[in-house]
Amino acid sequence: MARKNPRRNISRIQQRGRSNKSAGWMVRMQRHNERICRFFGDAAHGGTRASLQAAKEFRDDMENLTRKMSTEEKSKSPSTRNKSGVVGVRLHRQKDIRGQYEYQYWYWVAQWIDGRGRRRTRSFSIHAHGDEKAWRLACQARRNGVASAHR
Repeated sequence: MARKNPRRNISRIQQRGRSNKSAGWMVRMQRHNERICRFFGDAAHGGTRASLQAAKEFRDDMENLTRKMSTEEKSKSPSTRNKSGVVGVRLHRQKDIRGQYEYQYWYWVAQWIDGRGRRRTRSFSIHAHGDEKAWRLACQARRNGVASAHR
């Protein structure tokens, strides 16, 4: 099992050319659609190391208090940016410029992670299948891919 990054969810905030009054560490994490964000300033905590230690303690406390979403839970809840209505299915436009002419090709693309942790992709041309059929084929490919990954 891989070791956890000791500074996961923690980033350094420091503006160049200004005094160190605004320098510190920022903890950012998200648990079940709730964003947790807190700043630990160097001046308030007595230096860079002390503020980093306070940030790590806060992060560890939040990780212990809140449960992280599993990969399966994430794969079932669509993002607000999702326009297809189905997780893992998206519309893709490919531009092809040949000389002074520009051609556009539209596809419905299905993506999932297979049983070995690799990303798999299948795309279905709207030109070849029509919009509705290409979308249905992409949705079916995604369902089949996810089902075969969980075997």
